[in-house]
Amino acid sequence: MMTKKNSISSVSVLLIVATLSGCSAYRTSSSISAEHPETPLPASTRVLVRESGLPDKKYKEIGEIDVSVKKLTIFHADPTKEQANEVLRETARSIGADAVINVKYDSGMGLFTWGYMDAEGLCVKLLE
Repeated sequence: MMTKKNSISSVSVLLIVATLSGCSAYRTSSSISAEHPETPLPASTRVLVRESGLPDKKYKEIGEIDVSVKKLTIFHADPTKEQANEVLRETARSIGADAVINVKYDSGMGLFTWGYMDAEGLCVKLLE
């Protein structure tokens, strides 16, 4: 039989768990290793992320990229395209890419995650 005191304790524990889990709400991963041969761009460099190509610009292909943003608990919002785009930008910047083009997204729930947003595309270096 659940008493009022036990009920309050249970709610308190759930609130503490939900609050503490906010410290690490998402986990990210990428197919690009830190040992990529290209020179990283400065953190202030803006990296373009597009679902289409760049028909009006010339570029050199650097390589395929895929990233994943996963929520760690049921209490957090589902990962968004914007979060995936930010991971794409950071990763592309780390290998000297100015843009990620032809980006495709996929989302859902996985076996080991409460929700995910995957994104894949092509890293390119814009030519002047």
